[in-house]
Amino acid sequence: MAQVSIIRHNPIAIFSNPTEVLVKDDHNHVFRLIEPSGNVGTQYPNDIGSEWFGTIENLNKNLLVCGVTWSDVYKTDVLWTTPSSNRDDCEKMKDDFNAIYRPMIDAATGGPLRSNRMARFTHPEGFPDPVALFEVQIKAVKGDHVTIDGSKIDYGYWTDHQPSGAAVLHKRGDQVITTLGPDLVKETEFVLVEQYEKPLADQGVDFKSNTVWMEILVGVDDAPEKTWQRIDTIRKVFEDYFGDNRPAGLIYPVSRIPNMDSIVEPQPRVVTGDVKITRSGEIEDGFSTWTSIEYGGVTEVMSSAVGGDDAGHMLGTLDARIKAAGGNGLKEDGIFNNAYVVAGDDSAAARAWIQTFNASFSAYYEGSAPSGRTAQFIGGIQQEAYKSGISNRAIFAG
Repeated sequence: MAQVSIIRHNPIAIFSNPTEVLVKDDHNHVFRLIEPSGNVGTQYPNDIGSEWFGTIENLNKNLLVCGVTWSDVYKTDVLWTTPSSNRDDCEKMKDDFNAIYRPMIDAATGGPLRSNRMARFTHPEGFPDPVALFEVQIKAVKGDHVTIDGSKIDYGYWTDHQPSGAAVLHKRGDQVITTLGPDLVKETEFVLVEQYEKPLADQGVDFKSNTVWMEILVGVDDAPEKTWQRIDTIRKVFEDYFGDNRPAGLIYPVSRIPNMDSIVEPQPRVVTGDVKITRSGEIEDGFSTWTSIEYGGVTEVMSSAVGGDDAGHMLGTLDARIKAAGGNGLKEDGIFNNAYVVAGDDSAAARAWIQTFNASFSAYYEGSAPSGRTAQFIGGIQQEAYKSGISNRAIFAG
């Protein structure tokens, strides 16, 4: 009989760090899922190399608490604070970070690096820590029946495909293509079909019917006045493409994606094998309100980002979604919250708003240990009217 135990290490009012899930499925396979909260390296000087070393050090500490290492990491999210609206400044920061990304992991951890990666310039306001140049979130898994092979995590009887984020960047012969021109519909369709659907089809995977989660980044700093026009266009392409098979997920503006000639970068989660997919049957902001996957008597629920101006209300909505999917609730089954705090041009106002957000967030969890969390300032979430948003992943036996 399947069993799931969630251990929330070092909880404070707004997050636990890390969150560890010990799973025994109906096949008597035992594995651990590890999610440190978003980490920064601001205990070191404020430069790329020092902060990345400190971030690795902090991440390693949280992995070791759970008995895993960097080699068990299968997904890495890198969130850069936007240095300025100037493209050249962003290019330099990206290049400087990329130059030390893998070598420093190898030097500090012994490697090897097996995770995929998604990166973006979030917003000039950055993160709750005002001096952080970036924040990094990772996910790890370890078990005798689990293997990590590139973007695939093989659990023996089902496979979790978590490819890196993709834009239009590709090669045509010897030519590197970074843009398809101004047609955003064409760009979005190209990424969905050429970068995901066709490569997965070559592996025998039906991308449309087996995608359970989608995070869509929309670069806007080259034309801020077109932010919501771009988001609406991309969301419509997404809706038409997936139809009734729409996954849970979210869409939001970022300053830029790493391929700065492109605008859109999606990242999906796709599952295959002996796994059952259930969708909520309700659509909100273009996405299924939640999607669940069931394997070996274990259920994971992915809840789309809920937008609003009251963290307690948003967390209550996520709680209801987990219960609708068959779980006990957010406090019992939630393992990670992603928080998105909308920031404008007024830094002081943004900093004041995140304090209000955190107070409401903490009040909801009072008397219990919260899930792991990462938080980021961005230019919007799901819809223009929302001041903030929260998405969640939960897991339980049943």
